[in-house]
Amino acid sequence: MDRLEGFATIFIDADDTLWENEGDFRLAEERFADLLAPVANVEDVRHMLWEKQEDNIPHFGYGSKTYLIGMLDAAFDLSGGRLDYSTFKKIREIIIKLATHPLHIIDGVEETLACLSQKYRLVLATKGDSVEQTAKYRKSGLMKYFFSAEVMMNKREEDYLEIASKYGVSPEKILMVGNSVKSDIIPIINLGGTAILLPSTENWVHEAAEVPDSDRVISLGSFSELKNIL
Repeated sequence: MDRLEGFATIFIDADDTLWENEGDFRLAEERFADLLAPVANVEDVRHMLWEKQEDNIPHFGYGSKTYLIGMLDAAFDLSGGRLDYSTFKKIREIIIKLATHPLHIIDGVEETLACLSQKYRLVLATKGDSVEQTAKYRKSGLMKYFFSAEVMMNKREEDYLEIASKYGVSPEKILMVGNSVKSDIIPIINLGGTAILLPSTENWVHEAAEVPDSDRVISLGSFSELKNIL
């Protein structure tokens, strides 16, 4: 594969691109389903939680706090409005564990960032709760490789245009690296930029989308392979 030329800044996603994330949410979901086993089967719990998440994301954004609200909403509905304090505490414990677990940096990420940071201005471009995402970023030990970090409320075309303008990057010179087709790939392609899609072992259904048919989408097998094209 030929090397990409003409880019000075690389925007890089965080969750499931630099460190593992979705698997931890799925584990929290399993614990929640086990907790509600006396009142509903696993599939009903998952479906209800999915519905509540979709309802709440437009109001509260992304992250474990919204997940907590979704779990509480689902638990109230599935229990017929009779959520006891003990169950509430256990749900809260699930979310605290989710929000405070150790970060697992994906293999090859740090070495690759160290290499890329010598040639490019790296900007972390993630979405979600600002406090939560900033805490992950600081905990990761990867800050030294980035010029700066942007925590976006969402990853729509207008959101990317805003941060691109901030760094003096024209739409066609946006280069985004991430694992989500919906959030990291489609908006960039629509703006005329270039997107690098990385594999993810776990995929959130909210982020499901078809990969655009474009020669400006580059699919790689691992984060380490960025060194081969940049």
